Amino acid sequence: MRTIFTTLAIFGVLGLGTITQAQSTVGDHDQGDQAKQTQKTPNVKLTHGPVVESFKDTTAVIAWSTNVNASTIVKYGTDKDNLNLTTEMPWGGVTHRVHLKGLKPNATYYFQAKSSQAQGTGSSAVSNVENFKTIGQK
Repeated sequence: MRTIFTTLAIFGVLGLGTITQAQSTVGDHDQGDQAKQTQKTPNVKLTHGPVVESFKDTTAVIAWSTNVNASTIVKYGTDKDNLNLTTEMPWGGVTHRVHLKGLKPNATYYFQAKSSQAQGTGSSAVSNVENFKTIGQK
């Protein structure tokens, strides 16, 4: 009878060890998932541009790229201290392209690109004020 109790005790300890090891493995896995969930999305940064891809007498195309998905907005105007016009695209991404229309021929325009709300981080990136000159009417 003593042998039976000893055998049961050994199996009980082995079984308990296996259960403890299994719980430890599950706990480690949960901590890994929590670490992944708490990793922050990086703040948005301009990685290229903005550049004037093309321009004519009354239109221009401004493009830039960002490190994460973000909004696409260009503020522009003929006074570098008053960028009173805005064009934005209804979607975001990592590549951004805005078509400016209704521009005056033979005029200098100043513009600033902005990308914000980067994948829910609330961060934003704004370029320096750049400029281009539309061509005269033909």
